[in-house]
Amino acid sequence: MKMIYIHSMNETFSLPGVQSISPRRPLGANLANVDLNLLVSLHALLEEESVTSAARRVGLSQPAMSHALRRIRKLFDDQILVRQGGGSVLTPRARELLGPLRELLRQTSRLLGEEEFIPEHSRRAVTIAMSTSMAFLLGRVILKLLEESAPHMELEIITTDEIGDAVFTDHGVDLLLLAEGYPTSHPRERLFDDEWVVIGGVPELLEGDAISKLQDWPHVALESERMSRGYEVLRHRGVAAKVQVRVNDYLLLPQYVSGMRKIALHRRRVMEVMEHGEPLYWREFPFPILGLGVDMVWNPWLREEKFRGWFRELLFRACDIQFVNGDN
Repeated sequence: MKMIYIHSMNETFSLPGVQSISPRRPLGANLANVDLNLLVSLHALLEEESVTSAARRVGLSQPAMSHALRRIRKLFDDQILVRQGGGSVLTPRARELLGPLRELLRQTSRLLGEEEFIPEHSRRAVTIAMSTSMAFLLGRVILKLLEESAPHMELEIITTDEIGDAVFTDHGVDLLLLAEGYPTSHPRERLFDDEWVVIGGVPELLEGDAISKLQDWPHVALESERMSRGYEVLRHRGVAAKVQVRVNDYLLLPQYVSGMRKIALHRRRVMEVMEHGEPLYWREFPFPILGLGVDMVWNPWLREEKFRGWFRELLFRACDIQFVNGDN
């Protein structure tokens, strides 16, 4: 049976005082000392951040895993896993190894003939990072398509606003769905287009001009370190938005305007899906503004071309179902 995991990594944390014990040295001189089992142990340690859990995961005794950790530390000239508080944490060097190591083990499996990608038989786990709005729009449709064409695959959806390489290296993400306004150093391909709309909870929103309502009605807005593009345009146009409520998730905005004389800015695609729910009304944004398209950004270490091509087409099909035919 397929399993689906959905969780958030928006919470931020720091690891004070954790650093590599000594400078890195080239790995090439140590290749003769490397065996595949050691890399499998390293992978388990990096993901579990615990000697006990890593040992249980790969079927070793705890002393055997501790011995493997000593060998790994010597190989990389780094502590890899250090004690902090009541548990253990990875060193910065160890975190950098996560993404490349996952891909190395996948490539090794392919080399040994263990991982030819056949969707209907594959037990591969696929991990996608996206905003909660994207998960609301596409998550259920993606799951339905996977159940039909790849019933043994596992789906993990990580809701996050993280856009740096850490989303790939720390969390093993295969694909990031990224709004067009956010930069990335990696190739991106448009998945679908979207646009800003003005939303409100009473039908009066649709009467007269939108600008006066944006000026006069109390706003529900997203709490963020940076001003959204919609509010930047309003400020540039001299519209002084009066923010009454701030929330930390775009999906909460419709709930906090529903049935009330309040106003907010949101995605048209989301509102088209929500409009049959609670009392909500929406209209076009009154000023010219750049779009809210969403792009696919693949893990730069992912080399599984057959899987990438297949899953890319599945995502386009999901968009066709959700945005053209409706999610039936």
